[in-house]
Amino acid sequence: MSLRRWLFFSVSVLVALAGVLWFYRHQGLERADQMSSVGGFITGVLGMVVSLRPSRGSQGEDPGTGMLAKTLAIAVQDQWQREVANQALHRFESLAVRWAVTARSGLRDHPEAVFDAGAQDETDFHGTVADAARQYLSLPKQRLVVLGEPGSGKSVFVARLLLDLLGERQDGPVPVLLPVRTWDPGSEHLNDWIVRELASLYYGRREEVPRQLLLEGALIPVLDGLDEIAEAAQRHALAAIDRATGGRQPIVVTSRVAPYQAMVSEAGVLVAAAVVELAPLDVDDVVVCLDRSVPVGDARWEPVIGYLRAHPRSPLAEALSTPLMVFLAQTAYGSRQAPATLIDTVRHMGSRRDIERHLVKALVPARYTAYPDPTHAQPRRAYSADQAQRWLGYLARNLQHTATRDIAWWELAHFVPRAVLGVFFLVGGGALLGFAAAALFGTGVGIAVGVLGGAFFGFGGELVEAVFRLFSQHIDRSVPVPVHAVIHQGGRIRLFAGTFVAGGVGGLGFALALLVWQRLGSAWGSVVVVCALVACLVMVTGLGDVLRGPVSLTELTPRSILSSDRTTATLRAVGLSIGVALGIVTLTRSDAGVVSAVGFGLVAALSGYGDSAWGFFLLTRCWLALTGRLPFRLMAFLEDAYQRGILRQYGPVYQFRHQHLQESLASP
Repeated sequence: MSLRRWLFFSVSVLVALAGVLWFYRHQGLERADQMSSVGGFITGVLGMVVSLRPSRGSQGEDPGTGMLAKTLAIAVQDQWQREVANQALHRFESLAVRWAVTARSGLRDHPEAVFDAGAQDETDFHGTVADAARQYLSLPKQRLVVLGEPGSGKSVFVARLLLDLLGERQDGPVPVLLPVRTWDPGSEHLNDWIVRELASLYYGRREEVPRQLLLEGALIPVLDGLDEIAEAAQRHALAAIDRATGGRQPIVVTSRVAPYQAMVSEAGVLVAAAVVELAPLDVDDVVVCLDRSVPVGDARWEPVIGYLRAHPRSPLAEALSTPLMVFLAQTAYGSRQAPATLIDTVRHMGSRRDIERHLVKALVPARYTAYPDPTHAQPRRAYSADQAQRWLGYLARNLQHTATRDIAWWELAHFVPRAVLGVFFLVGGGALLGFAAAALFGTGVGIAVGVLGGAFFGFGGELVEAVFRLFSQHIDRSVPVPVHAVIHQGGRIRLFAGTFVAGGVGGLGFALALLVWQRLGSAWGSVVVVCALVACLVMVTGLGDVLRGPVSLTELTPRSILSSDRTTATLRAVGLSIGVALGIVTLTRSDAGVVSAVGFGLVAALSGYGDSAWGFFLLTRCWLALTGRLPFRLMAFLEDAYQRGILRQYGPVYQFRHQHLQESLASP
């Protein structure tokens, strides 16, 4: 924690205690002794918060880059092995996805800049997906661009490349796959973006370790989907990559062909990079894959195989020239009777595009059939295909509207009008504030406090956000707290202790305001209330640094970050509410004080939950479930869709398996 924040933190407590002791100076030694006990208790808890913060010296020596890279490699390998298994990409190893140096002119650097002139020629640089890692390692500078049309197998290529490189890694750099669509090359340096992405994925948003790994050459960034960045920014992309890597550092880039051609025409080629293109599958490749997808002697695919051999240029053969469409055909028509119906279904379809749309639309109904969960050998949740289609369609339409592919649970709050959430906090917070204030100051004051406080409770956050925007700053209360904040080095205890102290100062301030109100009038009482609130807020803002433990690699998942934020919100709510309640009861010592302590304690608990991403998410999913847009157990539904292969997981967010699927579900 910075010296400035510790100063504010400590001064706030001392000022609050000094005010209380000053006021009770004329109340006798007994009351002063009581207040000294209260002050000693709060100061002791504050000392506990300070002592619980991990010191740098107690953490031992910082691990070297080699050990940090090894730890990251294990996490990345485990993550992508699970993704390959969940997306059934391993089933396509028999599918000969071939690649070679692109024959398109103007897209690549001179061969002598890319290859070792004495040992390799660009005509030798080709193969299947199984050869990708070996051929990549043969490149002197290990710089590669992979081009292909949607569904052509770029995901299969980079997943196999990444896992093979990790499998063969000794002490070399760690390949990390990063979808690049959120990068703006016109306004952010590539290195800064890579560090930020890795910090979000693995390090609880702490950037020290990924920056160290990047600067010391311990990473191979795999920038997936260069064509998915904002169209206006694409023309800066290749030049920005060259500036960041100096034309020497290893890198892998994937893109569709046409957008990459446009980028090259604007900025020139990527220096010293081999540019390969994935070839479409031929009929023989598809036949082999279909035949190997069933047991020996099973002839269910024979009608389709016979049709493809007899009509190698038909719309069906053209549609099945990409791995994605082969997968969709196997998924939708893989039962014993279904392959024969595929021919009848597509006969009346006059184009490849019609068949592709049909296969994409068939994925969800095919996946939402009752079959055992391989982990627990129990039937899956009873989601019907119609329910899944409706709920997934709602998500897809919102993603298309916001031009993103990430299903982030904390972003779902933006799907609900802020007025809905604001009214809830206005009514709930206003009622509790009015109840608590009425117990101390009377009914009239309680009504006024309830109305004004409820309005601020409900819509004060929007006011604060608007003020920050005036200074070109952006805050979003729906963003979750980093996982490391509550799970590393005693963070839970520090959070509870810190919020308890902050709540205690606030409670003492409210009780003191009552006494000042009674003796000196409402004006001075209001000043004391404001001072107590400011002191409490200053202390709470200081908790961000108090919670920062050492950087630790933690792979984030949607469930882990949800659990973390829920824990953070609960500890904050409990600490604040207990602190406020005890602070009020300590000074008032009356029945009205107890009633007020309960009311203000509930207000503090509501603020602790309401100012968290999990609190917003809880209200959001309730509203979306009541309006029929999404199920109430939303995370269970998303996890089930992930297990069924409809969604994939990228760090703390879900995504639709392919952009084609998102677009199909979003269409009317």
